[in-house]
Amino acid sequence: MSTTASTAFGIFDRERDLDRPALGGLDQLLGEGLAELDITQAEHDLAVQRYEELATFLDERWAATHGSNAVFSQGSFKLGTVVRNVSRNDEIDIDIVAVRDVIRGSISQEELKREVGDAVRTYANSAASNYPDVGESSRCWTLTWPEMHMDVLPAIPNPESHDLLIPDRDVRMWLASNPSGYAAWFAGRSRVAEFAHRAEAKRLDIQAVPQWRRRTVLQRVVQALKRHRDVYFADRLDDRPASIVITTLAALAYAGGTDLYGALRQVTTEMGSYLDVVDGVWVLQNPAQLDENFTDAWATEPQRAALFFEWLRAAEKAFAGFEVKSGLQHAIPMLEAAFGSRFARGASRGLADELGAARHDGALRMHTGGVLGAASQGPVVTESRPVRRHGFAGGPSSH
Repeated sequence: MSTTASTAFGIFDRERDLDRPALGGLDQLLGEGLAELDITQAEHDLAVQRYEELATFLDERWAATHGSNAVFSQGSFKLGTVVRNVSRNDEIDIDIVAVRDVIRGSISQEELKREVGDAVRTYANSAASNYPDVGESSRCWTLTWPEMHMDVLPAIPNPESHDLLIPDRDVRMWLASNPSGYAAWFAGRSRVAEFAHRAEAKRLDIQAVPQWRRRTVLQRVVQALKRHRDVYFADRLDDRPASIVITTLAALAYAGGTDLYGALRQVTTEMGSYLDVVDGVWVLQNPAQLDENFTDAWATEPQRAALFFEWLRAAEKAFAGFEVKSGLQHAIPMLEAAFGSRFARGASRGLADELGAARHDGALRMHTGGVLGAASQGPVVTESRPVRRHGFAGGPSSH
């Protein structure tokens, strides 16, 4: 990525550390904003606790079954791309698979879904569950608490391979699915270059950060795309492109860049080219299950393709616009328009923390023209003077 793009906001001119985004640059502001959308340690632990409780309940309920029943996470929780839900007061979504270890011929799709539904309802009526609401969709059951909701997808082992079989939307056919294989594929694409987020590097020893809290560039790009989609479709949620479509296209397009903003621009520009049309049908193969088409719904709902490309054009325009104007007074409003108020607050707070640290270290300077900046390690081109540290009340610091 060019120097112009990485410092487009023109807020600070500190020489960049290889492991840290430039102070006030797009990478820092995007990273801080996205970190604000991450789930907290408490939320992560609560989600794990709830799906482990459900797993234990199902295991006891299915104890007579010979074999290994299982419950495991899939989707954004498994991939590390969770973002808070704009439309539901920033709650989080958790997707899990409930595998009933029975022989394919011993149970129908409808029976499997009904059996899992009965178990989910019984669990929801127990005190240990904290009494979530239970809802039903075409393929899964949903447990909803005030701060999160959990989709439970029924499945059985696939005797012909190591993947799973899940009911189709009409609960009439078995479809092969491989969520673990997809997660492994996505992880491989993510490992091209890891993004050690500024906040993690500053506040924590990177080796001590739990793996679920560490984010790669690709994970952050997917989070940014999903958040922009949610904000863009805030008034028409049913029109949103599916997360699996966005995630897969982003991973296919990702070229391995270590610059967050540059990768976001590169992915957004190229991801649409990974969609194919075969015999008049849009096709996006599951990289871990090639006979699964993630855009199969577009055949019966052709407006889905138009809505996807409408959003993609809007995302490209919004992200390109970040480079057009300089200055913090333009940066934060533009980020808020693209990603929402919570994102903008995180970006602002992170920048304020960094400014405070630079001031405390005596590295904050006022350059010619009245532009705040941090001391550069290289040759100084413009004249500058130190900014005096201040105490709590706004007066000169005594330290």
